[in-house]
Amino acid sequence: MSKSEEAADAVQNATNSRWFERVARFGYVGNAVLHGLIGGIAISMAFGGSGEADQGGALDTLSRQPLGGALLWVCFVGCIVLGIWSISQAVFERTDKATRRLKDAGTGVVFLAIGATFGTYAMGGREDSGEKTSSISTELMSNPVGNFALLAAGAGLIGMAAYYIYKGASQRFKRDLSVPGDPRQAKIITVTGVVGYVAKGLVLAALGLLFIVATLQHDPEDSTGIDGALRAVRDQPFGVPALAAIGIGLIAYGVYLLFRARYDKMD
Repeated sequence: MSKSEEAADAVQNATNSRWFERVARFGYVGNAVLHGLIGGIAISMAFGGSGEADQGGALDTLSRQPLGGALLWVCFVGCIVLGIWSISQAVFERTDKATRRLKDAGTGVVFLAIGATFGTYAMGGREDSGEKTSSISTELMSNPVGNFALLAAGAGLIGMAAYYIYKGASQRFKRDLSVPGDPRQAKIITVTGVVGYVAKGLVLAALGLLFIVATLQHDPEDSTGIDGALRAVRDQPFGVPALAAIGIGLIAYGVYLLFRARYDKMD
């Protein structure tokens, strides 16, 4: 066996170990914290409160709480380990399904990115998500290829939104879990999963539409990420109850993710 094969086996054995899996589950906890905080900010924003309903606003809020710094570090480690675990599944799992490998790889990249954001705040840094998104949009809108990329990103987000809504409404998310025998827990998982996935889908749809409209109007200042998308929802007729409902749904999604941290099959 070559040294590269030995190294690959060592990586596979490490990521498949019980301790690695247990730490990786904290990645779902980190995602739960993120969605719960964004949901709470969205509800506050619906009724005139301040704050930014995006990753930056959520983690800034968390960093100012008692023990918030410690929780940031825990979420950072969990998300990074879950990202590595997901990528290792894409590389090493025994399956001929390319879609499964792509899904695991994509999940890994997402959690590594979330982990990096947690790490930035854990080390005392800050990040303005809306300003960053607007800056990238400005750069992309300066040429036809960039405009096409933004339109494609918007369409992709709407496609993802449809998948989330379908997964929630059809309760396909249960396939990811070893659902507990306790009927009360199973009921909570079902309700929070359905509501949460639909709410997450609506946020993605709003974000996708924001990218498309901002690109067509050539107005990068309107392309400010999740916070901008939720503010656009609030500014519509019946926007206040709609935004409040989305906020409640995101909190429900956070609760579901806590159950997923415990019951995800991790296979």
